[in-house]
Parts: sequence; structure tokens; C-alpha cells
Amino acid sequence: METSPLLDRYKGIVSASLIQQIYEVAHSLADLHVLHINTTAQGGGVAEILSDLLPLVEELGIRHDWKVISLDEASGYFTARLVDMLQGYDTGAFPEAEKQVFLEKLRHAVGKGPEYQADIYFIHDFQLVDMYFIHDFQLVPLAEFFPWMRPAIWFCHVDTAHPTPSAQQYIRQFLDPYALTCFNSPASVFEDLPPEKVQVVTLGIDPFRVKNRDLPRERGMQILSSCGIDPARPLITQVSRFGVWKNPWQVIEIYRLVKQQMPAVQLAMVGAMEAKDDIKAEEILADLQQNYVHGDTDIHLLSDPTIINHEAVNAFQRYSSVILQRSIREGFGFTVTEAMWKKQPVVGTRVTGLQMQITHGSNGYLVDDTEAAAAYTLKLLQDRDLWRELGANAYETVRQRFLFPTLILGYLKALQRAQAVAPV
Repeated sequence: METSPLLDRYKGIVSASLIQQIYEVAHSLADLHVLHINTTAQGGGVAEILSDLLPLVEELGIRHDWKVISLDEASGYFTARLVDMLQGYDTGAFPEAEKQVFLEKLRHAVGKGPEYQADIYFIHDFQLVDMYFIHDFQLVPLAEFFPWMRPAIWFCHVDTAHPTPSAQQYIRQFLDPYALTCFNSPASVFEDLPPEKVQVVTLGIDPFRVKNRDLPRERGMQILSSCGIDPARPLITQVSRFGVWKNPWQVIEIYRLVKQQMPAVQLAMVGAMEAKDDIKAEEILADLQQNYVHGDTDIHLLSDPTIINHEAVNAFQRYSSVILQRSIREGFGFTVTEAMWKKQPVVGTRVTGLQMQITHGSNGYLVDDTEAAAAYTLKLLQDRDLWRELGANAYETVRQRFLFPTLILGYLKALQRAQAVAPV
């Protein structure tokens, strides 16, 4: 049986039985060849998952490749509207004309893109691919459009617990060709899907990434200082992309309420603009700067990816005084998991992904109201013994439930089930 040094690093961190299960399932998949397809090579949770997942499963004897289909700006606006609708925001009538333009461009991107076409058809024509793993709601039409791109699995990475009917129907029309559809949580599974074609894959973080590994306090303080933060004063931070669903406006409102009671407090909103499919981030950042900061030098909006690298994210998550995550919708919420691993109790909201991770009053707080969130934030700032107690519980929650081996096992079981449904 193949062994994986990358997996064996988790011995003593996660249970021995979990690691053994991974080896057993991987052995049943030996020599399988999987091609992953998504929309961006960096930025966002999917790219992070794949960059960690592929080297590890390669060590387990399962061959993997990864291709990116880049979408243009016009497509980005359609898919941004679609994700709003999938997450429950009614934007009015479904944009049929924009949909048709997008679908035609998607066909063209795969069927006519010279670099991608050469690679994908070479792999397909010589029957080297056994399973296609399609990520992102944007790419759900692929298995329908290209029958040779089967057997296939589709993984929905957004919060679809409360989709609008038209958005759900848009996705649903493309799902029949998939051997399996995967979701982050039971709450996000479409109600009309047959159970035998559904897999819930619990996500997890890699504690060995630069973003998550131990960082000496002195180095962390240097990084915060280089970003304009006064390390001697309390700091509230939200780490997330600048998106509507991350509710950055409420973050500022919470900060201002806390500042009335604790004038020394600072706010950092940390979101490196590196995801190519996040076209609204610049507009939202500009709105915050022009209409909400109002010259307050204690509000730090940090978006430059050359500054906000993974080590800087680590420093903010690890050495901020309190972490917020004020998402309106969240399929999972990696930034919450990362902060909890660093012994931070998060003041979150009652959304799908955060409810999976945070137990109110035990390892953090779940509250939607601005005033209540400010009260909990102030409580953690003032009672550091409570902050440490909840933070220790947060760390243990992640260690037991949300580290990378949990995701690996769910992923391998998805491959196993899909292979059984559609033998190759």
C-alpha cells in the first residue's frame, strides 16, 4: 500500500483511525486518474483546497491533474448575480439573455480555447482520465455540454441552503449527467436530489500551510506594524474578500459601537484581491473607502496581495484581539476555521457554514444583530480569561472535526461512490 508523508504528518494530531480509513479507501482507488476543473488558480477556498489536496492524493497513488477555465468580465457579472440568487437574494427575473451569452462563452472556452483544448482532448482521447471533478457553480454545465467529460462529480462550494427557485432550477437542469453532486453541508443540499447521488464533504484546513502554522509573536507584531497597526492597542479584525455576502459595512458599525466604550480599539479588514473571479471586490472596497471610513485612521482596509500574503493573514488571525466574521451567507467559511485553529473565538453570524463550526457561548458567538455582536466583541476585549477559554475550545473543535484529513476522507469516498455508480 502506498504511504503518504504529507498524510503521516497528521499522526498525533488527528485520530489514528481516521488516517487508517484514508489509506484503506485510497488503496481501493489505486491508479485512478482524476482531472479537477475550476475557474481560478489562486485566491478563494477552491484553489486552496486543490493546491493542498492534489500533492497528498498523488502520494496515495491516485493520479491528479488540474485545469482552470478563466471567465471574462462579462461572464463574471452574470455569475456574480447567479451566486447572489443561489444564496437567497432575489434580484428579480432571472437574466435569461445574460445566461445564454454566458453559456455560449463557456462552450467556447472549453471547445475552442487552444491551450486548454490541446490538454483536455489529449487526455480524453487517450483515455487517461477516469473521473472529472468539476468545481464551482459557474462550471456546472460542463458535463451536460461535453459528454466526453464523464463520469463526473460536481462540487457546490457556496451556501445553497436558501436558493431562489429560478437559481436552483438553473443549476438543477445540469445535474443529471453527474455521477455524484457534493455539498459542504447537509443544509446546502437541494431537496429534490436523490440521496444516492449526493455526498456531503466536510471541509478542513491544512495546519501546515504558512497561513496556519505557528508564528512567533515577535514576527507577528512586526507584520501588524508594517501594515499600520499599533500592536500596543486592541485590534478587531475580519479576514475575508471584500464581498457583499461578507457584510463589511456591519463590521465597521460594530467597530464604531465598540470604540464608544474602548476608544483605543483599531479595525483591520483583510482581504487580498487575488481571486480572478471576484469582480465586485474593487467596487465594494471603493465604497467603503469613500462612504464609510470617513477619515478614521484606525480603520485599515488591506487588500494588496503583495502585502497581505499568507504569513500576514496568519499574523492578523493569530494576534488580533478579536476576530469577526459577519457573513450574510457562508457555505463553510475557511477564515473562521483558520482563526479558531489559532485559538480565536469568532463572533460570527447564524449562517450555514458558521453554525457548523461555532457553538454559541462555548467556542465563539453566533449573533446577527449589530448591537449584540458589538456587545460580545467588547466582552471578549475586556475579559481575556473568557477569550482564552473560548479560544481553547475553538482550537479543539477544529482539531477534532475540521482538519484536512477529514476533507481527504470525504473526497476519497466521493470518488469511490462515483466510480461505483459509473464504472470506468
